[in-house]
Amino acid sequence: MVKQEGARRIVQDCIGIKPDDQVLLITDTGRPPVVEQALYEACIEAGVIPKRLSFDGVLKDGQPPETISTAMKQANVVICITTSTLGYSTAAKICTQQGGRVIVMTEATEELLTNKALEADFVNLQGRVQAVMKAFDQAKKVRVTTLKGTDLSFRIDGRTSHCCKGTCLDPGTMAAVPDMEVYIAPIENTMAGTLIADVMGTGMGLLTQPIHLEIQDGKAYRITGGTQADHLRKKVENVPGGTVVAEFAIGLNPCATPTGSIVIDEGIYGTGHFALGSNTGFGGNNVCPQHLDLVYEKPTIYLDESLFMKDGVLTEL
Repeated sequence: MVKQEGARRIVQDCIGIKPDDQVLLITDTGRPPVVEQALYEACIEAGVIPKRLSFDGVLKDGQPPETISTAMKQANVVICITTSTLGYSTAAKICTQQGGRVIVMTEATEELLTNKALEADFVNLQGRVQAVMKAFDQAKKVRVTTLKGTDLSFRIDGRTSHCCKGTCLDPGTMAAVPDMEVYIAPIENTMAGTLIADVMGTGMGLLTQPIHLEIQDGKAYRITGGTQADHLRKKVENVPGGTVVAEFAIGLNPCATPTGSIVIDEGIYGTGHFALGSNTGFGGNNVCPQHLDLVYEKPTIYLDESLFMKDGVLTEL
C-alpha cells in the first residue's frame, strides 16, 4: 500500500468523511508533516476542505492550547495527529458529547500510511471485538502471565469494557485509527505482581531492553531495565496518579506489525498492554494528566480461572 492509498483508506473507510463534515486536522511539531499532508489531500478527495491547526505539542495538565480546544469543540470530525494523546482532553469529551467524532492518531509516523494494519478486514473483525468485550464485562478476576516473567493478578468486576474498532464511524465516539483493541480499567488497589514490557512504550518507541515493573496495591513501586525504564520512571514520579496502573487491554488487529508508534502497536493481535496514569475517560477513578501505554507480547490470560488467551492466541474466538 502506497502512502496516499493508506491516507485514503483512513479518511474514507476508517473515518467515513462526507462532504458535509466539518473536519479539523490537528498536528504538532513532533510529527512528520507528511502524515498530516496526506490526510489533508485525502479529505480534499472526499469533498471536504479541512481546517488545519498545529502547535508545539506541549500539553498543560493533559490539555492542548485554548485555540486548539476551541476549534475541537466546533468541529464534528477531529483528527489528532499528535505526539501526546488528546483523547483525554476536555475538548475531546465535549466534541463527542455534541455528537462529533474524535480520531486519535498518537505518535503517528510516516510508516503508518503503509503499515499492513490498514489492510485489516475491520467489518468482519467486529464480531471478535464484541465477543472479547462480553468476556471482559462478565469477568471478575484476571491473571496475566508471559514466558518472559509477567505475572499479574487484579479485579475488573463492576467495570465496563471499551474498544477501538479500527474505525470511527458512529456519531459521538472517539477511537484510535487503525488501532483495534478491547480495554478496561482495573479496579484501583487490586493489582499486584510483575509486568515485563518488551515491545514498546508511549514516548519511547520500540523497546531495546525490557522494562520491569513491580506492582503492589495497583501502583508501580519499582521500575527497572535500562535507559528507557529510566525515562518512564522519571515521567511518572512526582506526577499525581502517575504510577497507578490504569488500563488492561489486548490487541486484535491481525495485520498490524510493530512500528514504535502506539496507535498501531497497542492494537497488534498477540500483544497486550497496560497503561500508567489517567483512566477516568473509560470508567476508572484515577485522575492524572498523562496516560502511558506499555505493550508486551504473547500474554496468557485467565478470566475467573478459565483460560482465555494462550501465548497471545485467543482460545475460543
